[in-house]
Order: sequence, then C-alpha cells, then structure tokens
Amino acid sequence: MVTKIDERIEEEYEAKIIGKFKIYLGDELYAKGKNKWTRYFVSSIIQTILTSLKSVGAHCNYDTHTGCSRGFSGSYTARAGNDTSTPSNPDMADLVSKIDIAPNTKNVVLFKSSGYTEYKSRHKFVWNAGTIPAQIIGEFGVYLYLSDDSWESPAVNPNFGTFIGYSNYTHTAVPWDNAGVRLGARISSADGDFDPIDYDSSEALILEWYVTIKF
Repeated sequence: MVTKIDERIEEEYEAKIIGKFKIYLGDELYAKGKNKWTRYFVSSIIQTILTSLKSVGAHCNYDTHTGCSRGFSGSYTARAGNDTSTPSNPDMADLVSKIDIAPNTKNVVLFKSSGYTEYKSRHKFVWNAGTIPAQIIGEFGVYLYLSDDSWESPAVNPNFGTFIGYSNYTHTAVPWDNAGVRLGARISSADGDFDPIDYDSSEALILEWYVTIKF
C-alpha cells in the first residue's frame, strides 16, 4: 500500500535526466529539442553506479592500473545521417543511413548550478563548411564509450557485481570488458525533433548535445 509518506519521499527526491540538442547552420540556430536514448546509454548509467567502465588491451596497464577506467566520453564522436522516415527505438545500435564523416572539431564542457541541484554536460561537434557534401540530413547520432548491455540481473546471474580476482588486478563481474563506442543518443526528423535539412555544404554544420541532471 502506498502511503502519504511514500508519496512525499518520491516527490522530494525525484531526479530527472534530460538529453537536449541544438543544431546550427553556421551562426544560425536551426532547431532545438530533446533526443531519444538508446538502451546502451541507460544500461551504462546503471552499471557505472556499481563499477567503473573498464578498458582492456593497450588502453590498460594491469600492473599499475593506469588507463584502466574511462568515462562515457573516453571515446566520443557524432555522425549525421540521411534517414527521414524511421522513428528511433531503444535497441538502435547505429543510425539508419549514416554519413560516416567525423566532425572536424569536438569538445566537452561541464556546468553546475550554484545551488548544486543541476549538473550539465555539453558535447559540441562541428563539421566545417565543405566537410559533408550537399545532401538531405535527417538524423544525428552521438556515440559514447558504452556497455553492450549484455549483463543479467542477480536473479539470473548470482555472481553479478561480485569481484573476480586475477594475478595482478581485479574487476567486478559486470561485462565492462565488452564496452565500446556505441550509439547513445539519436536525434531524428522522423521523431519530429527537427525538419530535414537540405544541406548545401556552404556553412558549418554544428551539433550541441546536452545531458542535464536535476534533483
């Protein structure tokens, strides 16, 4: 039975994670709105509460433990795409019709409110004029270093979250070793996020992507 105390606690301690975007053509704001998440992004948030993202191979020195952890933006990028008719869904692993041209520049900055009730990150991606040939652009994707969402809950896997030791390092039994660069958010004209862009390549194409946590 839900009591008034339960309702008050839920109201007082509610937190929101919001993904927003802005698209610019040169200096002109073309569109702004909210993105759609993939399951890889949401799953990675939950896994990070339990353990850190893990890097293997050349990225990780098991003797000194340097380079063994990275955040979502340890490897980040964005791509534009042509699709204008396919709605987003949480299981999407890539854009529908990706233009595989990396941004010329990218950067990340962080913000926090003076009252410590709002934290925000901004990823900015810039394709200079002439980088993407003239064409219709109907989707954008933000790619982050994310889990493959292959873990199982403790009800299925009793070892979930336990520590496994090796000769010179330990890690939790959560498959961060399967982490990689994956689609974390999609912005799509098919979802009504923006009108398809008849891009003529004469101006820079700029995507700003924000993640805001309010509580």
